[in-house]
Amino acid sequence: MRRKQWFWVAVAIQVIVLLGMAARHTYTLGTGQPVMLETAPVDPWSPLRGQYVSLSYKISLLREGEVSLSGAPYRAGQRVWVTLRKGDPYWKAVSVSAMRPAPAAGELAVLGTVQWISWNPETPLKGPAEMFIRYGIEQFYVPEGQGQDIQSGRESLAVEVRVDSFGRAALSRVFRDGKEITWQ
Repeated sequence: MRRKQWFWVAVAIQVIVLLGMAARHTYTLGTGQPVMLETAPVDPWSPLRGQYVSLSYKISLLREGEVSLSGAPYRAGQRVWVTLRKGDPYWKAVSVSAMRPAPAAGELAVLGTVQWISWNPETPLKGPAEMFIRYGIEQFYVPEGQGQDIQSGRESLAVEVRVDSFGRAALSRVFRDGKEITWQ
């Protein structure tokens, strides 16, 4: 191939990769099941990325006794499936599995990554005492100067995420006191 043809092949590959990334997120938002989650926001700001809100979810910190953590020997960086059960109004984590589970009615499985694990020193062979899971929905960007508005509603912030058939989650809406937050 000539140099000009290689150039156009390289451009086409880059365009395909970018369109694939956008299509994956759009697919999750378009076809995913809506799930309401309770949050605890943090308000960081980055000079390179602008203002964004970092969220921590009640389904991120999973403790032995509150959810089933038995199964495979989990490790940091491992992809896991978290089964969520529909609650009123928030969905709750009920179990963690290394393999994709078959959720019952009123449940769904979301894919996450183990960030850290703590073990109970009295029963180390029983399984982890708690683990922290990230789902890829922990940050969202806000218009300049409006992050403080979200911080003022720290205790009553909730989000709607959509979980697609592959277990991927995408943040779709943010609520404060039951009302959707919209930005100009």
